[in-house]
Amino acid sequence: MKSKLVESHKEATKQVYNRSLGVFFNGEDNMYPLLIENMIDASPTATQCAWLYESFLGGGGFVQDFSNVDLSEDDFYMYNPNDLLIDVAESISRHQGVFVHINYNALFEKEDFSVIPFDQCRLGKKDDNDYHGKIIVSKKGWGRELKKDGLVAIDTYNPRPEVIQAQVDAAGGWDNYKGQILFYTFQPKRMYPKSLLDPVYLFADTEYQMGLYFNSTTKRGFNDSKLVRHKKFPDKNDERQFENNLRGLMGAENSSSIMTVEDDWDSDNQEGNIKVDTLSSDIKASKYQHFEDAASNYIRKAFKNIPPQLIDYIAGKLGNTSGEDLLKSQAVYNASIARDKLKIERLFSILFDNYKEDINPSDNWKIKQHSLLDDGTVGDQTVSSIDFDEKIKEARATLRGSVGGVTAVLDIQKSVSEGITEREAGLTMLHEIFGFSPETAEKILGEPKEKPNGTTD
Repeated sequence: MKSKLVESHKEATKQVYNRSLGVFFNGEDNMYPLLIENMIDASPTATQCAWLYESFLGGGGFVQDFSNVDLSEDDFYMYNPNDLLIDVAESISRHQGVFVHINYNALFEKEDFSVIPFDQCRLGKKDDNDYHGKIIVSKKGWGRELKKDGLVAIDTYNPRPEVIQAQVDAAGGWDNYKGQILFYTFQPKRMYPKSLLDPVYLFADTEYQMGLYFNSTTKRGFNDSKLVRHKKFPDKNDERQFENNLRGLMGAENSSSIMTVEDDWDSDNQEGNIKVDTLSSDIKASKYQHFEDAASNYIRKAFKNIPPQLIDYIAGKLGNTSGEDLLKSQAVYNASIARDKLKIERLFSILFDNYKEDINPSDNWKIKQHSLLDDGTVGDQTVSSIDFDEKIKEARATLRGSVGGVTAVLDIQKSVSEGITEREAGLTMLHEIFGFSPETAEKILGEPKEKPNGTTD
């Protein structure tokens, strides 16, 4: 039997460089970031997924206490590293990248930071080394009202003092210097990153279209549509007056359910000049339930596979299980995005390298885990490290004293003796899982004995 795979052909993304504006377009029409923003905002599931992803990325803030650190030069506005973290997480959750504006002082030290909306920034032309020398910012966006004199070109990030000085000189001094922009992307192989919504944007649009359908249905009061046919009026003014009266009778909120059309029929078979037909619809809301569930599911998967318990709360479910499902779900999602959080921690290490104040001597930018409920996985945010260690010791002691624990130890012994598991791995399991000291673990495994047939046991 022969089979043929269905080939899905997709042309390589065209990178458009606009010479008059001096920028590389983000999307063939340069409106991709705005399109993503609009689609997320129009879809209830996408909005919630982006918010959850953002919340888990930012977690409970940094482990280090930065509450008294002010990154702003504004005397009336406090902006600390945790505030910056929230802004960074929001941009990354929607666009998988972020543009951070950095200003320097005359000592070439960083002195303040701010996140520029992603849809306002575009990459400028490349130099001989294939680097983008400038990032072009349009505070009014890149739509129809774009004017070239409204564009601002800002140097890309390079913290070397000699580079900063050259940029200052080119700008005409420190008073004219606009600082630098660090473009940090989760997809460095692309010129611009693609949003997590990108592969499922049609499902986001499906939710939006369903919203329009439900809205139009409720506006006409769930009434069937009416087709009003009438014979030709001698005067057009009479026809317009008739339609206005008809809509006034139905009410403005139901006027969209009426259609009028000029028609003609045999007066011998039907009297009168008006005929009303009812356009009944057998479409029920339940018919669309599958589409609604499927769209929500696909969007949820696109945002790093958010567990469904975090999106759709089932009535009575949390109360019956004391929130156990939610606790497990948040732990799973915290683990799923652990790599992304590491990237953000690395970003902050880069940002605050050579900051004007040594606010973090240990360079520890670890982010606390996000916690909807206290599951004991948030470290300093929920339980002290001492209490957490005690809980681990208690759990290990319970495991060692149980029948299942003893059986598991015997299985490890057997696996090591038969050569299925390396001895070092067996020792590690006994130490980490059961809490045995290295010496005790060695005694439990013992030394292999030689059998009469020459094998070891």
